[in-house]
Amino acid sequence: MGKEYVLIQLNKEEKAQILEKASFFIFDKTTEADLNNGRKKNIRFDKSSLVEIIGELCYYFNRSDDDREFQVLDELISHLECHV
Repeated sequence: MGKEYVLIQLNKEEKAQILEKASFFIFDKTTEADLNNGRKKNIRFDKSSLVEIIGELCYYFNRSDDDREFQVLDELISHLECHV
């Protein structure tokens, strides 16, 4: 039986935030390839790692002093939580 993927639409900035802040929770090569592909908008996430990625983004969200980063992370976390 294959892995269960969740398909999530992300923009370039959101993908960059995930790669920058939570890349060590991306164990699946498919997800990593999707995130690194600049043209791909629909990203396949292994359902089991999505919770850890959200948790790591929350860590940075709670410690952010930058208003722009705060807003981007808030929207990204909310968007990802809809797919858990």
